[in-house]
Amino acid sequence: MASQAALRLGVHSDEPAPTIAELLAARLPAELQPQLVAYDDVSELRRALAEGELELAFLEEPGAAIPDVAAVSELYPAVLHILVHKDSKAETLGEVLASPAIWAGVADGIGHSLAERLAQDYGVGPPDLLADPWSKEPQVYFIFGGLLASDATARLKDYQLFSVGQPENQQGSIADGMVLRYPNLRGFVLPAQLYPTLGHGPSLTVAVKTLLVAREDLDQNLVYQLAMATDRMKPEIASAYPLAGVETLGKSRSAARALPWHPGARRYIDRELPSLIEQYAEFVGATVTMTIAVVSLLVAVYRRRRQARKDRLDTYYQQLLTCRTALRDSGANTAAIETTLYELQEEVFELLIAERIDADSALLAFLSLSNQLLIEAKSAAPVAHNSA
Repeated sequence: MASQAALRLGVHSDEPAPTIAELLAARLPAELQPQLVAYDDVSELRRALAEGELELAFLEEPGAAIPDVAAVSELYPAVLHILVHKDSKAETLGEVLASPAIWAGVADGIGHSLAERLAQDYGVGPPDLLADPWSKEPQVYFIFGGLLASDATARLKDYQLFSVGQPENQQGSIADGMVLRYPNLRGFVLPAQLYPTLGHGPSLTVAVKTLLVAREDLDQNLVYQLAMATDRMKPEIASAYPLAGVETLGKSRSAARALPWHPGARRYIDRELPSLIEQYAEFVGATVTMTIAVVSLLVAVYRRRRQARKDRLDTYYQQLLTCRTALRDSGANTAAIETTLYELQEEVFELLIAERIDADSALLAFLSLSNQLLIEAKSAAPVAHNSA
């Protein structure tokens, strides 16, 4: 695992990467400031990152995963400008890619690789990609970058912007198909007369995000701090590179991407998400309330049933007391009282079985009292006979 003092940030020499990397390094806390390592070759930058010579890098979002590399933060987009010479007869994207002398950026750059893949998709053969734009005048510029400066548009006055579809109807357009096939791309519209000398109407194209990426074995806490620092720097990055503040490209954290988020970056992204308890607080509250209500209802029903059984048992108690009072009468018919007591016991036993009355202290007291009265009735019967 890399130490904080050993952080090295690889950056391609094309602007705005060096400027933003310097801005980033200057604004980061001292313990996070990386050593900047410049590369003229994108493939060499990728190799250094893959082999662990770098801990961090600025990379255009790739179309395929890179082993042991994860995303830390989205930095800024690069927009594809397709500029076709005004003498060209090309009317479709396939014809544009079949044009001679295409400048698509440095080898292994996203413009270069996208031009090759699209030419293969259109079946026009390998495109005629130039090694540089100076040795031979390009017929087509197929380049990713920021907004063109006024001096650049002045030099390109013989070219016009090529739109990959109708901006007012992006759904189902060529740009939409490119995004579907290459998920690292995003649809983008260059507004009307953004470059008056290059065309008057809006132009539909695509863009790609440049990411701050890190080795997957980089400390999670360190990556969390990097993600937080770069997120807080977004206004400064947008000030140096206006496209970084474009809202239509700013909310792609949930979009499909080849590189996973580094666990430290994911922690930062999810920092404000509600916890599991917070997410289901209303459901849990409603469930608890319903549970309490159901339990209360069941307890009330149970108590009511017990009270009803007690009330019925109290009726038999009352009859026992009546029999007891009758036994105290010297002229009482003890045989009839004895019969009544047996009948009461039978009814209570039937009630015990039929309604499942609990064999509690009340029932035991009833049986004890009724048995005592039976004994008294039997002992009183001969006395009543002798007196007769």
